[in-house]
Amino acid sequence: MTKSFSLVHLYFIRHGESEANIQSIYICGQSISCPLTSLGKEQAVLLGKRLKYENMKFDYFLCSTAIRAKQTADIVLEKMNIDSSKLIISNALLEQSQGSWEGMDRLECYTDEIMKKLDELHMEFSAPNGESIRMVQKRAITFLEFYIEQAKNQSIEENREISIVIFSHANLIRAVLQYYLQSNPKYTWLIEQNNASISEIVFNQYGISLVKVNDTGHLKFLMPESLEKN
Repeated sequence: MTKSFSLVHLYFIRHGESEANIQSIYICGQSISCPLTSLGKEQAVLLGKRLKYENMKFDYFLCSTAIRAKQTADIVLEKMNIDSSKLIISNALLEQSQGSWEGMDRLECYTDEIMKKLDELHMEFSAPNGESIRMVQKRAITFLEFYIEQAKNQSIEENREISIVIFSHANLIRAVLQYYLQSNPKYTWLIEQNNASISEIVFNQYGISLVKVNDTGHLKFLMPESLEKN
């Protein structure tokens, strides 16, 4: 019997460690041309190996246009023996723009006055000429909804689960999770998103459920640098 409901999984993958991540005193923002570090590439390799071992099958492959996200996706798909030409690249999946603050010292930007505004405005706060988390959420959801609806229809027509993988960034993933899970906007910042982590939600007959968030179990196989040299 054909089921009358759809079953769609969304897998959010944050990019591996980037050059901007190791220069954390500076505000990164979108920094489209910022590449992965050697550690970031290794993280992506382990993630790809894990997904292949778990026999993960994706129907849609979505990715930010930022170099660090694209490199992560390319490495993961290579390890899964999937052609990277399947990637759908979009600016809609870019990290939150920090506008005039990008590249600046965090301590110079996040003054006591700014921190007070951030505490008051939460998702509505934006850097000068930048985006608020709410703006990031709006552009991301607008983009994703097209593929989610397509996947829901496909799930019913083909009578199977459909999976979408999204290679993106910490703040965007937080914003999307907050939207679909309807969590308190005040605590969106607390949704931890480590490099090369996986978060998963599922759309089913009961609504939307959180399966996992910030899963980095595959990274336990990283060998400490001190041991690599011995």
